Amino acid sequence: MLKKILNLKVVGTTSMWSRGQIVIPKEIRDKLWLQAWDNMVVLMKDDKYIWLVKNDNIWDLMKYITSEWAVVPWK
Repeated sequence: MLKKILNLKVVGTTSMWSRGQIVIPKEIRDKLWLQAWDNMVVLMKDDKYIWLVKNDNIWDLMKYITSEWAVVPWK
């Protein structure tokens, strides 16, 4: 149900290195046109989930979240 509501899908996996760095898989970097030194916003929900959002797309994400969460059945 949550997958349908938020339209989430697993697109890859990654690991965190000892210095706290995370590598974003190449397929995702290419698809999102991510480049070295692009700024990203890190969002956290319920101290469990994080989302990385390219700064250029933050308002699109906020619109998406508010429109999708308006129909969440458990609220």
